[in-house]
Amino acid sequence: MRGRLIPWLLILWLAGCRGGEDPAVPFPAEPSRIICASPAVAEIVFALGAGGRVAAVADFTDWPPEAAEKPCIGGALSPSRERILSLRPDLILAQGRSEALAALAREHRIAFAAFPLDTLSDVRAAIAGFAARLNAEERGRRLLRDLDAGLAALPRREPVPVFIALGHSPGDLSGLMTTGAGTFLHDIVELAGGRNVFADVSLPWPRISRESLLRRAPALVLDLQAVALDDTRRAALAADWQRLGFAPGQVRILEEDFLLRPGPRAPLAAARIADAIRSSPATLSPAES
Repeated sequence: MRGRLIPWLLILWLAGCRGGEDPAVPFPAEPSRIICASPAVAEIVFALGAGGRVAAVADFTDWPPEAAEKPCIGGALSPSRERILSLRPDLILAQGRSEALAALAREHRIAFAAFPLDTLSDVRAAIAGFAARLNAEERGRRLLRDLDAGLAALPRREPVPVFIALGHSPGDLSGLMTTGAGTFLHDIVELAGGRNVFADVSLPWPRISRESLLRRAPALVLDLQAVALDDTRRAALAADWQRLGFAPGQVRILEEDFLLRPGPRAPLAAARIADAIRSSPATLSPAES
């Protein structure tokens, strides 16, 4: 299996990048050697039924499982130019504006398109945009219907004040980051029944202090690790929050990497977070707690 990147780092690096394409290079009528230049892009392309036409993917692409078996071009931010050209692609699809990939595509007359995936609205637009370029419009419409139906099925409840923790290492709460408004993660948490306590911060991915966190008084901490943890590491993470004054029932450590993957599994991510919120003391009745 390819090495693991801390998933939230990849999101931060790609966030805020708007999409684009080169109108001077015509799109092939039926692209057959597609490069998916980020894990999220690969997931969308496979969900559109075009996985058989994918020639290569980027590092850390692991879903669906067959995508992980494709040749790899390197990292989303530092792909191998030589590897890409050796694969003779006729279409490169990227997340946000990858200047290096766009320049490579322009130089070698390879069709190129990129879409931002910063918010849930961006995900919808990217699904539709990629579907149009892959001649998969009907599949795209079906995928969007499924996404919207899954999100609409989420239970509605009084929002719970939630802190979304990113970048927490055991024994260290000094380097915490979170999400403001205007991100995929913020959108998912709020749809799942949370109220992001840092939604008013202007930055999409602010670094925050322990003092500012305590002033916001969240009822629940969602510690998004997005990687599988052993019992020792999980216990160390939980102990950090207890030292800060949060009771065990106020903390949920979440290990699923799809929570940080903007794409068709957004309803699954929202349902997982909704489950974490629903089981917290803030939402339990006296008989349940």
